[in-house]
Amino acid sequence: MRGIIPRMFAGAEYSLRVSRRAFLFVVMAAAAGVAAEPEARRVPVKSSNLASIGYDARGRVLEVEFLHGGVYRYFDVPREIFAALMAAESKGRYFGANIRSRFRFEKVTGEPGGRRE
Repeated sequence: MRGIIPRMFAGAEYSLRVSRRAFLFVVMAAAAGVAAEPEARRVPVKSSNLASIGYDARGRVLEVEFLHGGVYRYFDVPREIFAALMAAESKGRYFGANIRSRFRFEKVTGEPGGRRE
């Protein structure tokens, strides 16, 4: 009976090893400061350039959707900058002057210069 049980659960043992590795990767990545997907829920804004804006306070990530359809994430953005952007009379002007070239960013989606239909 001893030999049968290990063979029956061989697949489960492999699965546990893989799951343990995945878990350890996530823990190590978190310890190293690698963030998971930010939870920046965007809200529509009135702007001639920006379509929506979201902010993940825990990760300090600002997510901006442009009217042309591109979505960008800006990293290490202080909460005060996000609040000032949302309060700005001209969000596009504030974004251009205070965010665009001051923070590290990545393109999330969208086609350059493309217009949404």
